[in-house]
Amino acid sequence: MTRSPLGTVVFCAAAGPRLGFGHLVRCRSLARALGVELVMALRGSRRTRERAAALGSRLVDVSSGAALRAVGPSLMVIDDPSAPEAERWLRRARRAGVPVATVHDVGLAYVASDLVIDGSVRAGAAPAGSDMLAGPAYAILDPALDRARRIVRKPDPARLLIALGGGHHVRAAAAHLSAALTRRLPHADLRIARGFAPARARPALSRGTWIDAPDGLAAELAEASVAIVAGGVTLYEACALGVPAVALAVTAAQQQTIRAMARHGAVIDGAGPPLDRERCDKVAEAVIHLLTNRERRTRQARVARRLVDARGAHRVAHRLRALARRRGLEPTRTGGRRAS
Repeated sequence: MTRSPLGTVVFCAAAGPRLGFGHLVRCRSLARALGVELVMALRGSRRTRERAAALGSRLVDVSSGAALRAVGPSLMVIDDPSAPEAERWLRRARRAGVPVATVHDVGLAYVASDLVIDGSVRAGAAPAGSDMLAGPAYAILDPALDRARRIVRKPDPARLLIALGGGHHVRAAAAHLSAALTRRLPHADLRIARGFAPARARPALSRGTWIDAPDGLAAELAEASVAIVAGGVTLYEACALGVPAVALAVTAAQQQTIRAMARHGAVIDGAGPPLDRERCDKVAEAVIHLLTNRERRTRQARVARRLVDARGAHRVAHRLRALARRRGLEPTRTGGRRAS
């Protein structure tokens, strides 16, 4: 990759089978919007680090001040749902004189960074001394979605997409949902995103096809009549593309997001765990309601597209460049650094 005039941006994130991979995906989207290499300090297992590398990340060690200075970042972006862990990243950057932005969800785990970013529909108040970008206008999605939403969708009437994130929960949940939907919609074309679960861990399905989408779900979403999503990044992607969706909470934080989205009329709230047979049956009924109610689908799509316009990553990138310039850390044309 050609070196960006912004220099090296280090993305510090947490990911894994239990936590999911939304934070990693969000960092990749922001790196694309900034036009920089995805340089990551990752909190996760060896297998998770291997997965991040397969997605194009260059993994670095910034576990000490000396290690951080050796990498020489112009900016650090932290996307870690643990406030204590985010604080550790932040303190290290402060000692090295590196400006820091932090990315959060639904008002949780805020730390006093230079720029707090919460692109959720239910953001909190900025910590004292921090600038803030709040609300869905700053939802960090792959820049490719901004282009994709300008294309008129022509969904397959029989196509249903199940995309519940990248954690290990995907396997059991998808099997339950496949069975529930097959009982009611025997001719549906079910497409199930496997997330980051290994291929050998995929359970047999009553009906449907497991799909891999390492570069994002925009194409799959565009072809779906209805999507069943969790409360993470894919929910915002479905909204941006105007895909009618039923949302299931995998975590308590996701439940807050889904309820807020549902109050706006952007999604149908499929509630949260446990994702047992009774819950899956109710989700299937909600899907049928959408499939048989064109007016509801049209209204939901219109509200969702208005709420999430897919320009958030570009807006955040603009502010991050300004942050680097303000702190005097962006390289000049002659290769030196601006004075503070």
